[in-house]
Amino acid sequence: MDFDALAYPDIIIIDGIEYKACKKNSSLSIPYTDEPDVGIGDVITQKSGKRDVELKVLDASFTPGATLEIGTDHPHMLTLTVENLTANQHKSKDSSSVVNIGNISGHQVQVGNNNSQTTNISIQELVEKIAKSDDTEAKNALVKFLENSTVASVIGAGVSGLISLL
Repeated sequence: MDFDALAYPDIIIIDGIEYKACKKNSSLSIPYTDEPDVGIGDVITQKSGKRDVELKVLDASFTPGATLEIGTDHPHMLTLTVENLTANQHKSKDSSSVVNIGNISGHQVQVGNNNSQTTNISIQELVEKIAKSDDTEAKNALVKFLENSTVASVIGAGVSGLISLL
């Protein structure tokens, strides 16, 4: 059994030259003697049966003497981080809409795809707005809410001042 073939089973083409390699996920290990001419942004090719797979180089690390010539006759190791461009063509893309709005004003704004809306209002602002309204039922409900011992302990000493606004 040929251990070299098992250690580096993949074939990578860089700048027209074939190299034995070992690809695991997005990492590619390529033993070499003469430094390959490859850098970040380059597109290299992996032979996959009768087909070719295009890989974009995202990172490159040249390490002299790293192979210890185990599984190869080449002394140095090139480690590449790659992105599979061939597979990307077949992956579903996230759908997103871009909406440009000149000015947004108000307290209730919904952005995104999750159909949830968050409203932020201070208790002071709530009391002031209800106090200005003619809604007696809302005023009575708010007074009852503010007089609750748990609410009073959370809000603190300002409760009596808020109740006096109503």
